[in-house]
Amino acid sequence: MNQEPPRALSVSIDSMDERWDVEERLATLWRAARLGPTVERLRRHVLQGGDRSIEAGQFRALDAVAGHGPCAVRELALAMGLEPSSVTRALARLEAEGWIEKNRSPHDQREVLVGLTAAGRAQHRYFVDRAFEVYQEIFVVFSGQERILLADLLERMLKSTEAVLSDAVDSDDAAEGPGGD
Repeated sequence: MNQEPPRALSVSIDSMDERWDVEERLATLWRAARLGPTVERLRRHVLQGGDRSIEAGQFRALDAVAGHGPCAVRELALAMGLEPSSVTRALARLEAEGWIEKNRSPHDQREVLVGLTAAGRAQHRYFVDRAFEVYQEIFVVFSGQERILLADLLERMLKSTEAVLSDAVDSDDAAEGPGGD
């Protein structure tokens, strides 16, 4: 008797076998990779398992400043998908550590720009380097060709996911109508 694989959101990837069709395998692997505890453990390992440690939210803000700064808080908030007040709180912690500095814009003295200090650049570099070292350990099981293929496939999957989510947000906004009601 050919028994069907279990259909549940909490199925372990270890329980998958040849009975699973490719869509179910992909969906299960996607959930495990994006929502599972493995990602959180990996994040903690990178951010807190070395010689230095930083909270995930602080690193996210530090990384945003490194990638977008010097820039205004509203630009960082937009890039991070957060409210400016949330970003301001995270930046206050980074400023207390001496990792960011705030300066008036040379073009508009009313605007404050946030940028990394030398200590902030060093801190950011440490965690980026640490993450890449860990990723190299993870990807050692793939050949060079497999890594290229995996990168291409993941890039396409993330673009597709963003497109689906963008369409869903547009549909939700249209359904709410004017005024968000």
